[in-house]
Amino acid sequence: MSLRQPPLAHVWSRRAYKLGEHATPEWAVACAAAALAAFLLSSALLMTDALYWPGAESVRVAASMFIGPLGLLLAVAVLWHQSGRMSAPAAAFTALAGIPACALAALTAGSWSAGFEAADAGTDPGWFGASTLFFFAAAWTAGTAALVPAVDDLRQLQGFPFLRGVLRVLLAALAAFVLGLVFLVAFPLAPLAATALLFVSLRAAKENQPAADRRRPEVSFPDGAPSALRQQRLVHVAAPPTLPRTAVAVTAAGTLVLGLMCAGFALAGSDWSNLAEDSTAAMNLGLAAGALNAVPLTVAAGIVLQPRLGGVIRWTVLLVCGGLLAEAAAQFAGVGHPWQWPLTLTGGILLGFGFAVPLARFVPGSPPLRFSVTAGAGLALAFVGVIVVSGAGFIAPAASAALLVWCFRPPARQRAVVQPA
Repeated sequence: MSLRQPPLAHVWSRRAYKLGEHATPEWAVACAAAALAAFLLSSALLMTDALYWPGAESVRVAASMFIGPLGLLLAVAVLWHQSGRMSAPAAAFTALAGIPACALAALTAGSWSAGFEAADAGTDPGWFGASTLFFFAAAWTAGTAALVPAVDDLRQLQGFPFLRGVLRVLLAALAAFVLGLVFLVAFPLAPLAATALLFVSLRAAKENQPAADRRRPEVSFPDGAPSALRQQRLVHVAAPPTLPRTAVAVTAAGTLVLGLMCAGFALAGSDWSNLAEDSTAAMNLGLAAGALNAVPLTVAAGIVLQPRLGGVIRWTVLLVCGGLLAEAAAQFAGVGHPWQWPLTLTGGILLGFGFAVPLARFVPGSPPLRFSVTAGAGLALAFVGVIVVSGAGFIAPAASAALLVWCFRPPARQRAVVQPA
């Protein structure tokens, strides 16, 4: 007597649904955290001299093109499945097909790097360096296959089955090509994507908790408390303006004038001043003075933002001012000085943490978890911080003008308070 075996599709679907039951948002949190760690490692190697260590380029490629993208893909697949946008078989297929797709993408980047180095040195690239197009085609094919289920679940294409299948493949191929290009060209911004996905995963994990765990403790009143205390409502009462608008306006106007002067000196100071020997020295002095000019502007902006963000803005002001002072020191050191780039990098990191500190209150979880996520977000924002701090001399006048315009807006006359009904 022969036993009838179930079809392969039925077995696959059953195992996929069983796996989907264990794919909780906590798995998305772990995958997004792993992706963030990989992207931060890649950025650290890229922005420091560690890139010249033996094997560092291979580690960077593996982190930025395999571990990081795969972690993002797995996290997105879990979140989409949990939200009902992707079925369990589709999510499982995307996750499994994403492994060879990301691995082949890393091989493509490594092959291109080996071929470029061989061409620059005038030597034979070897089979690996000459196989870039082969790895690229294989990675594109695997990536297209991995994204076909996602495209099918996102777009309910209408029409004939053949046309629908062709459109699905074309959309998946386009998405795979764009994603691969983004990870290859805009990889310094990948930590920001991983940070955003980690935040979304944490929110989803919190919402997935049982209602009893998410319930906030209710405010209790004494037995003899009057009923008026038990019924409260929000009312708007008149409140005088608390911001020192005059001081902020004077600071904004002063930093605007000085900022324009610093920017002008950076661009053409060597033509009309003896303070700089050449255009490079004028650029360094102008940017250094512009960074110093941005310090009081940052303090004024902190005064404006404190009523909205709370006392945490003080840490942001302190960190940003420290970053600006570090950049001023880097520009005073000048081009070619061994301390210029380390000081600029330090300034960028301080700005990154300054930008991330106000976001800590939005991260769900325990204080250690919020601290860890905020630290990762600060490092992820360090690349943006380097860009901002390097161009602070040119960015500050625009920020001063915006702050000056704000000072002439009519102040808010009401604020919400809690009063008894």
